[in-house]
Amino acid sequence: MKEWLLTPRCAAELGYELNAEDTKKPYVEVSGRKGLGVKADDLITKLEEATLAEVAKRHADMSDVEKTATAHKIAVGALRFFLLKFTRNTIIAFDFEDALSFEGETGPYCQYAVVRIRGIRRKGTEAEAGSISAEIAAKFFAGAEGAGLWELLLQAGMLDFASDAAIGAQEPAFLAKYAFQLAQAFNNFYHQHHILSETDWEKRAFLLGLSEVVERQLVKALALLGIEAPERM
Repeated sequence: MKEWLLTPRCAAELGYELNAEDTKKPYVEVSGRKGLGVKADDLITKLEEATLAEVAKRHADMSDVEKTATAHKIAVGALRFFLLKFTRNTIIAFDFEDALSFEGETGPYCQYAVVRIRGIRRKGTEAEAGSISAEIAAKFFAGAEGAGLWELLLQAGMLDFASDAAIGAQEPAFLAKYAFQLAQAFNNFYHQHHILSETDWEKRAFLLGLSEVVERQLVKALALLGIEAPERM
């Protein structure tokens, strides 16, 4: 079973008094006997508070209701992903900053990949994404960049395999790893291909279509982990 621990920074943020020795440790043991307990609701509340301030700064045009809903989705995603990315018999030292980071193997990193694709779709033309034939798509898979595009498509198609592996081993971490790796692969793809500024309409439509395939698979993977991506972050 996973063992609950907190980083000293996290424990202090939750209001626990630590002695000098505890502050130097890599983690603090959660123990009801010692008066150091932690509830998921407390973690969610703290995560929401931190996230709401950032959302309000980035999206002043959002309504208060939308800001709160967005902060909640990010907070839940951060906590769930942090807990599920570790395999059994793993020591978990929870930390707010680590869980909320937009870099690395985190819930917000995966959520932001979905948000990024949705932003591309809003600026692109959805009808155009589905207007190319299989022959045209094959042309891009066969080109100089084809190997990388095939790799992204194949990775997107591994969701069922990752889900079966997670169920068979009773390890949600396998699914969390899949979601992170797919998000990472898309971000690499995004930086290599300037989708919206692509002048070749066939290639632009192909790249948009591939992005939507990734979005569908990533949304499904996150949903299986109990995580929903907001529209904006």
